[in-house]
Amino acid sequence: MKNLKAKVADLYLSTLYKKLAVDQNSVTELQNKNFKKLNKTLAGTKIFRKTGLNNLNSYKEFSEHFEVREYNDFKPYIDAHVHGAKNILSKRDVKYFGLTSGTSGKDSKKVPYNKDMISSFQSAQKYLASVITNEVKDLNLLTASRLSYGSTPTTYEEDGVSFGYISGILTAKTPRSLKKVTYPSLDTLSIENWDTKMTEILNQTIHQDIKVASGIPTYLISIFEYVLEKTGKQFISEVWPNFKTVIYGATTIDQYRDRLNELVGRKLNYFGIYASTEAPIGIGINNARDGKQLYAFHPDIIFTFNSVDSFEQCGVEGLKVNQDYFINTTTPNGMINYAMKDIIRIKSVSPMLTFEVLGREGSGINLAAEKTTDEQVLDTVVELSKKIGTNVDHYFLSPTVKDNKPCYCWTIFSDELSKSSNTGNIEKIVDELLSKYNNDYEDCREDNIIGSPVVNIAPSNFIKTYFDLYKNKGQFKMKTVFGSNDDFQDFLNKSIPSLQNFLGEVSCQF
Repeated sequence: MKNLKAKVADLYLSTLYKKLAVDQNSVTELQNKNFKKLNKTLAGTKIFRKTGLNNLNSYKEFSEHFEVREYNDFKPYIDAHVHGAKNILSKRDVKYFGLTSGTSGKDSKKVPYNKDMISSFQSAQKYLASVITNEVKDLNLLTASRLSYGSTPTTYEEDGVSFGYISGILTAKTPRSLKKVTYPSLDTLSIENWDTKMTEILNQTIHQDIKVASGIPTYLISIFEYVLEKTGKQFISEVWPNFKTVIYGATTIDQYRDRLNELVGRKLNYFGIYASTEAPIGIGINNARDGKQLYAFHPDIIFTFNSVDSFEQCGVEGLKVNQDYFINTTTPNGMINYAMKDIIRIKSVSPMLTFEVLGREGSGINLAAEKTTDEQVLDTVVELSKKIGTNVDHYFLSPTVKDNKPCYCWTIFSDELSKSSNTGNIEKIVDELLSKYNNDYEDCREDNIIGSPVVNIAPSNFIKTYFDLYKNKGQFKMKTVFGSNDDFQDFLNKSIPSLQNFLGEVSCQF
């Protein structure tokens, strides 16, 4: 019976992989099918009539002409669902309202989750399982013991309506067959006290043959550090000898890969899902063990795109290799052509349509005529770690002024560097690396429009303080880049005042 179940599972995952790993033409055909299904699903709803979706007959017409909308455009409809209205955004009943993490300091957005919406997130996990099965031949995801850390699986009720974080909602819906090999228990994930929770995680996993870990990288690092501290081992591979694969989300893996490998004592396999509270967007299609994570588009979601250069809108059929686009999603909850404000770059259209994530609109840093993206900053930090042979645990980047010229202020966290560091040498390296990744920055430096960068080195305990402050707040993502010095100072005052004192009032404001 076990062999039969394994064969059926392999066949099912193979079918999913064939649907996912396809070229541009096949994805376009799928978008056409998805659009027809959407029209049937939303027919009779208020959003269907109000937006004019009922007047469009094809995906091509939709992708080129349907207006892009932001959260505030949907908020009145969402609020109506919160208060019990029917047939507004969708005909299906809303099961939960997913909350965004709210790390920007603004109130969390509320995203309605009906049965189809939840299924789209669950299918993203299945699609990723198909990729892992294809790439890691000696791993059986149905039987492999897994350490899985997500948001608390509990939701809270308000006026009869359920609210929660998507990772927690999905954790609570883990299939019964996988619950048997997934650790820790739901009860443990619901524990509010961090130390108590870590103790229980250790107790439940220490004697298991953990082969896979899934979660936000910063949380996995914290758990691994705790396990090593309590067991007295040097590497996680001594605790779990067969642990070789990480499934991650909520961020890129580039910044954390070296630290995870260092803690485990070997190079790991890495596979990610590119998703937000609003939608599951991309499925990691390659093993990011040694390089960038590439994604395939979620086969069940509808996408349109706006050129970053011209803002011209197009569908999948209009995408071009090495071009950058804003991505918009249409999901089963009636949020039609929703502007994610994320920027992607198309890497290939055949034999597979793939993309990588560059960052978000409005993120990054801009001092003069240059525009430095999150991706360019991250690439600089990753290569800096390789050049100096020391892992950078975290970093902040903010604008400042030195000698009456705007410049970049880097705050780099590393215990090793803080003990014996030559900031002048590191300033030179980050300047050279950022020039390598950003031609506009290089031009501004050569023309003396932007001054040489400032680097501050700080012990990693400040980052632990920051993490400890927010680790229980849903899908917490650690800040890295600040658009203004005021934003950076406000952040320090609120989140890490001890770092503010350490740096001194003039260290980042010359």
